[in-house]
Amino acid sequence: MNQPHTTHAPFPTPEQAYADAPSIFDEIGWTVRTLAARECFTALDREFYLRKAALLDRITLLGEPDNPGETTETAVAAALYLLDLDQPAVTCDPRAYVRRQYLYWARNN
Repeated sequence: MNQPHTTHAPFPTPEQAYADAPSIFDEIGWTVRTLAARECFTALDREFYLRKAALLDRITLLGEPDNPGETTETAVAAALYLLDLDQPAVTCDPRAYVRRQYLYWARNN
């Protein structure tokens, strides 16, 4: 399991963070397959929550880049879950945190 990357470097832009990411459709498929392979109430690993938060962030960037709505709220909730899982005391933009963590994860996998 990869541990969170805690550098103090600037947060990457969405374009930087997701430059080499699989398509949104591929990530939806991965998410569904991962959930389908688990029994109910089975703990999921950090990778699942990171990829799910990144997927929701990417969907939000497509649909609500300037007008936050329900999709944005869902993306923020997933990002906060990951942030709390990693470092409950950290305070920053949760979606920027997801982007940094995703970029770090993608470079190391």
